[in-house]
Amino acid sequence: MIMLSRIVTEEFIDYNQHVSETAYYNISISSLQELHEKLGLNSLFWEYNVAPIVFNSRMEFVREMFKDEKMQIKVEFTSKSKGFRKWSRTFEILNGSGKTAAHIVSEGAFFDLKKRKVCYPPAEIICAFKDVGLLASNS
Repeated sequence: MIMLSRIVTEEFIDYNQHVSETAYYNISISSLQELHEKLGLNSLFWEYNVAPIVFNSRMEFVREMFKDEKMQIKVEFTSKSKGFRKWSRTFEILNGSGKTAAHIVSEGAFFDLKKRKVCYPPAEIICAFKDVGLLASNS
């Protein structure tokens, strides 16, 4: 599991003066994409023409978050099939007090970018996810 940090800015606030539904998802995904880049995963995706694809996502809101509050985002993948072909990804978003504000769970798989179909990721990608702490240790 990896922990990321963000500060809630005005752009994430809705008319109720708290973080909006879409903001939770956008913050989580943009943070993950930045993390992929920083950890070198994007270059592996391009090298092997394989990348994660999402089939569905669900969100649960637990507590409000407000402008200027510091949020922590925990992210982890869990293998749902042999060979990490299918996976589940969980974001736990914590408020400034360290309490859960929202959960986002997505189900997906790895996708062959040339053949345009679900595939098994190469061992190098599986190892990279494990090495950087994105893949749950029990997977």
